[in-house]
Amino acid sequence: MGITDRYGIKDVNKIYVLGVKIKRISFENEIFEEVGGRRYLKLSSASRFKMQIYSPLLGYKDLYHFKKTKDGWKFENYRCKGEVDKGGNSLFYKALITESISCPDHLEIYISSAWENADTLNKEQVQKIFDELSEWIAASGNNLH
Repeated sequence: MGITDRYGIKDVNKIYVLGVKIKRISFENEIFEEVGGRRYLKLSSASRFKMQIYSPLLGYKDLYHFKKTKDGWKFENYRCKGEVDKGGNSLFYKALITESISCPDHLEIYISSAWENADTLNKEQVQKIFDELSEWIAASGNNLH
């Protein structure tokens, strides 16, 4: 099954996007989604988002990474990594508690909202959500003791 270019020439190794010829690429990884028989690139889901949150235990900002998956996030920081749900449960919150970082009420809802909107916003917009959540966590007290 090839694609016909504007001159009527079929080329099985090329895809035309907005009239620009690009090489065909593999659709075997998770950054593509098939909808109605067509494959779409999911840029946001392939992106990693970060939160920098001050740790009273360490005395500096710790880095937390989130990468969108089909059912939630791949979460990682220097202590642990693993799958969490759309709201960050439970590993993200365990990591915060370990660092003596308190969470504002309903943080889970806002992280879930970032997950829900990640495919409709660009990477910078989603990162801005995570930046604002980081600031909100910092402003919430950051001390469980």
